[in-house]
Amino acid sequence: MKLLKAWLFSLLVLPAAAMGDAGQDLDIRPHEAAAVCGSHAPQIQVDVAGVKGGGILTVELYAPSARDFLRKASRLHRIRVPAQEGTQTVCFDIASAGSYALAAYHDEDGDRRLARKWNQMPAEPFALSNDKPLKFGMPRFEDAAFKAGNDTTLVRLELQK
Repeated sequence: MKLLKAWLFSLLVLPAAAMGDAGQDLDIRPHEAAAVCGSHAPQIQVDVAGVKGGGILTVELYAPSARDFLRKASRLHRIRVPAQEGTQTVCFDIASAGSYALAAYHDEDGDRRLARKWNQMPAEPFALSNDKPLKFGMPRFEDAAFKAGNDTTLVRLELQK
């Protein structure tokens, strides 16, 4: 019996421990899954460049809002996927063409939160639609807004740290 337990331990536990980040248990919930690209119109396809491996890539879609941009009140949907080196693509199904904005960040430690510096600016790689740089605070919706059409709208984001 001891031999069987030792064999099972070596078969199941040791390979998982050796995987390191590849075996990282990420907290990604079913409602945070991306839409299947090309399966629905209108749709927004987001290509996020500059992703490093490990952790979680989070991409958020926002509705027009003067006061609540980058807050839960104006967020339409959040997608989380395991972060993989290079450029990753996620898609959002949208109800109609219109004005939207995107934010993305690489949650490097996988804690489901954007780490911030002392001045509340992102400490983890971050991007906004229109490649709006973050200088002295968070931008307005209008700074990051883009128009989505009735088909698939392609948006490219470049993560910056």
